Amino acid sequence: MSEEKCSETRRRFLKTTALGVAAAPFASIVVHNRSALADMERLSESDEAAQAVAYVHDAADADDPAYEEGQICGNCALYSDQGDGWGGCSVFPDKLVAEEGWCNVWASAG
Repeated sequence: MSEEKCSETRRRFLKTTALGVAAAPFASIVVHNRSALADMERLSESDEAAQAVAYVHDAADADDPAYEEGQICGNCALYSDQGDGWGGCSVFPDKLVAEEGWCNVWASAG
């Protein structure tokens, strides 16, 4: 692997890890307030914040070099399941994201 590719991968990993650590306390707030989730509106792919992180409702439509097969919002550490295919995300605290969606801030839950 080239030095440039390693540096890019390392930077993406560090950014994602830092975001996940910073967002973790907020994830528990979202989980404990499911009624608030029910009142939230769904994130639009055309939303400026969604476009900034290459968010798509269906991971199969992801056109970003950071996407890896199997990554979806539903298995991201930042996602909080609502139970109807949509859930909360610490990246978009005021919107719901699709469980089958993806963005380039995806963080491993394990």
